[in-house]
Amino acid sequence: MDLDRLDMLPEYFTDSVNFMTNIYGITMEFGVMQANDAPPIAKARVKMSPQHAKIMSLLLRKNVQEYERRIGTIILPEQLYKDLGIVDDMAEE
Repeated sequence: MDLDRLDMLPEYFTDSVNFMTNIYGITMEFGVMQANDAPPIAKARVKMSPQHAKIMSLLLRKNVQEYERRIGTIILPEQLYKDLGIVDDMAEE
């Protein structure tokens, strides 16, 4: 990839993501949290096919596992898993 082109790409920090799904696609709206329980400020919206989203989720998982192998386990509060209704199935791999 052309390095001059890379300098032109917008770059964002995000600490919030909202998922919107339907039979035809998945949309992720990335944002930045605010103080005082105000809703996040949206910074970027990414849309993709369900197939692309699945591959992306598997590649993200692979990269997080590689990060943890090199750097160390990422510890998250148990309450966070409960609040999101998810299980940390990577912890046992």
